[in-house]
Amino acid sequence: MSPTQPAALDPCGLLSPAERSTAGLTTTGEQKSLGGARACDYTEPGSYGVTITIDETSGLAALRTGQEGTAEQVRIGAHDALRVADHEADDGTCAVLLGTGESASVHVDVTNTNFTGTAEACTRADTVAGLIEPKLPGGLS
Repeated sequence: MSPTQPAALDPCGLLSPAERSTAGLTTTGEQKSLGGARACDYTEPGSYGVTITIDETSGLAALRTGQEGTAEQVRIGAHDALRVADHEADDGTCAVLLGTGESASVHVDVTNTNFTGTAEACTRADTVAGLIEPKLPGGLS
């Protein structure tokens, strides 16, 4: 699949059944709207949840503000990204925010049900981000 514009992206269509399996997801995603943004929510009952959100209003520069100390600049494939997690709090949450344009991004949020295991949440967020990254617009060569 070639990268498309953010408005054309379907957050639940970014992971194929095989990719969901690779990420440890056994359920199909449920379409949601989070603050006006299109999202897809995957829930593994009693274990963790993954949400993929298409943000057409905030690029990485805007998202970095207020994340000092918890945001780490990373590269996922051809995309600049931020990994946001509070390892000291070990609250079982982690987000990977992939830049898809000056004012656009795709967010992968992972939350462990027991609110512990931030490192595990980040590993899962990195895996999902790596699976969807080739399908996103705005990558650098």
